[in-house]
Amino acid sequence: PVEATPAVAEAADPAAADAADGPPPANKGIGLVHDVIGEYALPKPWFYSAATPLDIWRQLGVRVRSSEEVDENGVRQHIVAPQPPELYRPFGEAEETSLLDMEGNVVPHEQNPGVRIEQDFVSEDEEEQILQELRDLARTHGYDFASPDEETEQLSWRITGRDEKRSDLPLAPWGWGVDFDKGKLPPGLGKVVENIEKLQGYPLGPIRDVTINIRQSVEYQMSPHIDPPADGPNSFVLSLSSGAVVTFSPVSSLKKDTERANDDDDFAMRSYTDDDLDLLVPRRAMYTFVGNARYLWTHGIRPPASRIGEEGLETYERWGTW
Repeated sequence: PVEATPAVAEAADPAAADAADGPPPANKGIGLVHDVIGEYALPKPWFYSAATPLDIWRQLGVRVRSSEEVDENGVRQHIVAPQPPELYRPFGEAEETSLLDMEGNVVPHEQNPGVRIEQDFVSEDEEEQILQELRDLARTHGYDFASPDEETEQLSWRITGRDEKRSDLPLAPWGWGVDFDKGKLPPGLGKVVENIEKLQGYPLGPIRDVTINIRQSVEYQMSPHIDPPADGPNSFVLSLSSGAVVTFSPVSSLKKDTERANDDDDFAMRSYTDDDLDLLVPRRAMYTFVGNARYLWTHGIRPPASRIGEEGLETYERWGTW
């Protein structure tokens, strides 16, 4: 599968946008705080900084509620305050047919933490155009993030404008964060971003990031994680070449059984927690997660489950239940 992941900021208040011209003040960094759950380091939706809420919006793309208590260095606690859920489009049939709990039941709208899916977001021809663009780009940009036992070059390849200190190859030309330039995206990928910006029912600000993950191994898995706070509060993931089953796990439940959440054999068969939700993402569909799903739930892909069948070892993805 190939994933294109645009990350989008919130829309700022008009007054804040007018005042945001120019670089953010120096020496006003953001001190992130993490939950460490076994092998997983998950950023919390709050942090410490001497920066103003406007400066934080520029750096992280999200509004915050700031504590009145300030230390001698001007540092205070800031809590992420994403857009109210009612500003997004209502959940509908697409979510009812794609999101299941661990018993295989449809997730009621009131229990959906903020996961939506847009089916057939690109056509077959558009998919092929984007894939060719990414094949060309991968020759000169990105890095191999394959596991040690993957021998084929570029079996797992990542392209991003963020400097992740992983490769001597150039960063993606479109950049990242406040320096993101959608005009430098290849045409097919640029059209995807334009169509995201036109979506009804999504209160979006400027695009902050586009990251490409290319994976060609059936054994692939993606550890439960929360995207970096600086990606902004709106995450979109477009699945190309194949579908996928994405698992959302509440951080509170991961904390209750750290051993299970970190045991490969256990979570391959039973998932990370009993409270997980599985999202079936068909080929060329795009899913998005905001609010609690963005900040209080992880997302990941479990390794394919295996068992001995009539013809030997059978490996396949799970969705919700056996």
